[in-house]
Amino acid sequence: MRWSVFYMVLPVVLLLVSCKKDRSASAPLEPKIDVAFYNRIQEQLLDAKPGDVIQLPEGHFELDRPLSLDGIPRVTIAGAGMNKTVLSFRYQKTGAEGLKITADSVTLRDFTVTDTKGDAIKLQNCTGATLLRLKTTWSNGPDERNGGYGLYPVACSKLLIDSCEASYASDAGIYVGQSREVIVRNCYVHGNVAGIEIENCINAEVYNNRAEGNTGGILVFDLPDLPLVNGHTCQVYRNIIQDNNHANFAPEGNIVGIVPPGTGIILLAAKNVEVFENEIIGHKTVGTAVASYQITEKPWADSTYNPYSFDIAIYDNTYKRKRALPDLSRDFGKMVNVLFAGKPQDILYDGITDPAQPAGLNPMRLCIRQDTTQLRFANIDAAHGFDKISKIVAPYWGCNTAAPKKPGN
Repeated sequence: MRWSVFYMVLPVVLLLVSCKKDRSASAPLEPKIDVAFYNRIQEQLLDAKPGDVIQLPEGHFELDRPLSLDGIPRVTIAGAGMNKTVLSFRYQKTGAEGLKITADSVTLRDFTVTDTKGDAIKLQNCTGATLLRLKTTWSNGPDERNGGYGLYPVACSKLLIDSCEASYASDAGIYVGQSREVIVRNCYVHGNVAGIEIENCINAEVYNNRAEGNTGGILVFDLPDLPLVNGHTCQVYRNIIQDNNHANFAPEGNIVGIVPPGTGIILLAAKNVEVFENEIIGHKTVGTAVASYQITEKPWADSTYNPYSFDIAIYDNTYKRKRALPDLSRDFGKMVNVLFAGKPQDILYDGITDPAQPAGLNPMRLCIRQDTTQLRFANIDAAHGFDKISKIVAPYWGCNTAAPKKPGN
């Protein structure tokens, strides 16, 4: 009798246990938000006085809303080390940035920001900012749902970004937009759509950086319909730009969505740009592309905008191509495949010229000084349906460039 009761009760017990396990397995884990840490740091940022140092302790801190510093100059926010102080926003409920700065002469150093809904670290309208040994990333790897930018200074001046690391941004790991007097140096960018992007800036230097495993390594863009247009004067030198062949995971509609995997450098509507002494290695589509904004086939409304690339100097770089078919996921890569029988190119020029410039073989003043023994160069004559593609470098030979700048500390 006892055994018969046991066998009658057993299924009920097992069912209850099973239900309990199912409920616990499906119940989401409650995020452990570091409320006390957030309140303490944000209060220090609100109450800061010029010259204060806000010290972020060592540890991994989960935050659900942005930190911000507004209007208080000469403040330093310092962590215990790039990989020792980590601010995680994977459970972010409000805002988009991880850290937003609108103050002059600030220094941010020695910490990491991860998994923000939007941009990891944003600076806006800042003068004299220094970003030193910062890291931004998204822990799920490349994903179009990641925030657009890792380091995102916009409308800033006298900006230094030094020894930082940025990965897995769905737009650019390090982006500097509409800014003046910019230095980006000694940084490591990987796994982003664009490694480093200089957009609509005046007087920028990008040197001693390593850009690898992105879709495109370094972009110098000038785009229309922004508060500052016709940016100019950028030097890109002594960088290692290698194996930027990652699939493009930018959300639909982003301008970097046009960048084909396998791109080293793109100069788009760029003015007075020097590209020299870089290692541009292992790209399956193009090492360096020089193009006017018309190549995008996008309209613009600003009548003051100049869409052309001009006064471009490319010299003393090392080019080594990847043995692979150019990208077929983007129109630019498809064009390279069609025009060059599946062969990656070192330097491509769209050949679109400003009719207001004097006629001639080189009205936009593109200058190239490279070892031409193995160089693949082409002017693709995009303005005339690729009718007169030329692989002759001679019209662009012999840059009248100043002596290269020596990198700073």
